[in-house]
Amino acid sequence: MTGISEPQADRGRERAVVPIRPTAPVVSLPNVRCALCGEPLPRRADRFAMISPLGVDAGRTVTVCRTCRRAAVGDGYLPVSTSI
Repeated sequence: MTGISEPQADRGRERAVVPIRPTAPVVSLPNVRCALCGEPLPRRADRFAMISPLGVDAGRTVTVCRTCRRAAVGDGYLPVSTSI
């Protein structure tokens, strides 16, 4: 041990410069719409994934709004464990 801390010992040394990679352009995704009523669902908290009664074996899911979610459960749709 030389009595000099690590950051002080590195002061005289040059560090490798890591080049910054070019980034891809940001593209906004279209808003998701409710599969039953067509209402736009811009916030993730407003979307619910439901398994269609016609696609239970295939695992086909649809995205629905909060209002349609309540109606869909009554029509035999099954809620997926987490929201989308």
